[in-house]
Amino acid sequence: MNPRPLITDRFMDTRIYLTRHGLSEHNLIMDVFMGRSPESRLLEEGREQARSLGARLRGKVKGGRIVHSSLPRTTETAQLIAMEAGVEELIPEDAFWELSKGDWEGRMPRKLPADVQCDLDADPFGYRYPGGESYQDVARRAAPAFEKWVGKYPGTTLLFVLHGDVFRALLYHMVRFPPEKIGDFQVDPCSLTEFLLVEGVYRMVRCNDVSHLDSR
Repeated sequence: MNPRPLITDRFMDTRIYLTRHGLSEHNLIMDVFMGRSPESRLLEEGREQARSLGARLRGKVKGGRIVHSSLPRTTETAQLIAMEAGVEELIPEDAFWELSKGDWEGRMPRKLPADVQCDLDADPFGYRYPGGESYQDVARRAAPAFEKWVGKYPGTTLLFVLHGDVFRALLYHMVRFPPEKIGDFQVDPCSLTEFLLVEGVYRMVRCNDVSHLDSR
């Protein structure tokens, strides 16, 4: 990974919104790790969350684009936001698929054996789930795709619709906090995080803002 974000046109600030998909079926399964779960679909509450975020962004992404993970729950979230916000161009991106927990998905209880929990706690960024990925793996595949789209449309407004772990990996890419803090960021469904890219530097404007959900 590059030590710093790629530099776009220094005279053209780019506004970047990031959100997580709406509440989905597998978000309610708390006893085992679900991970990527391609079959998971939005709940009606998740659809309403997406509509609320779209209403908040109405006119703010006009003429812009929504780039989204190509999994069904993120695709549907992006479509619902676009309808409310008046955005016409949606771009699916396979590199934004959720972190794969491999052999654990749908099987491994969240209460881990002590030795496994110790390994995970010792290196939460680099720990690779058996048969799956680590946060570091996700950052390596998601960050170049993110930079590709940001670099392709300088001076515009982009919305990225992501999964929770991909969201955290991209926050690490932009902010460069200590990697052991990767799991410390709350990422609520259809929350709003905003950055400005100014002269090649990502400046955070807001993080995990859910005021549009509280008001509905």
